Amino acid sequence: MNILFLTRYKWPQVGGVEKHVYMIAKELGKKHEIKYLTETEVGTDKWEIWRNVWKYKKLFDWADVVHIHDVYFWIMWYKLFNWTKRTFVTFHGWEGIYPVPWKNILIRKISELMANGNICVGKFIQKYYFTKPNFIIYGASDKHKSAKIFRKDAIFVGREGKDLEFYKKLAKKMKVKLDVFTNDSKASGYFHKYKYAFVNGYLAILEAMSQGTKVYAYYANPLKYDYLNMTPFNIPGYPVPTWDQIADIYEKLWQK
Repeated sequence: MNILFLTRYKWPQVGGVEKHVYMIAKELGKKHEIKYLTETEVGTDKWEIWRNVWKYKKLFDWADVVHIHDVYFWIMWYKLFNWTKRTFVTFHGWEGIYPVPWKNILIRKISELMANGNICVGKFIQKYYFTKPNFIIYGASDKHKSAKIFRKDAIFVGREGKDLEFYKKLAKKMKVKLDVFTNDSKASGYFHKYKYAFVNGYLAILEAMSQGTKVYAYYANPLKYDYLNMTPFNIPGYPVPTWDQIADIYEKLWQK
């Protein structure tokens, strides 16, 4: 199949969505041809995006499936005039605003209704955005074969902000040294060196778990609490999925 991914940014831009798209494209690319549209091509202003999307009509015509990562609003006008085009969406998370604004909920609901199917990254999306998911996933991790070393101290992988400030205080309280990585595309391979991982995103949590590192996660509101606790991560022996398993879920969705 010919697959067109729409995503705001593309790896090696560091971020959970960017890595997710990169890893599933890597797996799916073994069987399908994949192309991208990002902000680089369509711009950032709403009206500019809607205008520029039409410039890539030949690319949309080429695609058997158009899969959008969060930014379904990019193609709302296109979809209205091309209703038979098969489009799907992955909802990756939330906008960092609590309570969630009704405008954000409405946009997601319209996206869900216009798409032919969706994947929700996290069960909390069903609760806070009233989405009816076709599939719920949490991400995946490569299998790591690292030499056994003496673990000590803690690692933070994520964005700068209030979470990092909290973890700095936690590290001080626990009397451990905290190494911080906010923009390192290779940081997911460092967890095995540390005793503790201070991380909040699903991918970083799964990568730390896959390397046997104890995870500490922070929440500051009920949504973030549910984000962390409405997961299977606390199930004893939870098998961390691999990226080929997540790619299989995408293919199942496209068969709808």
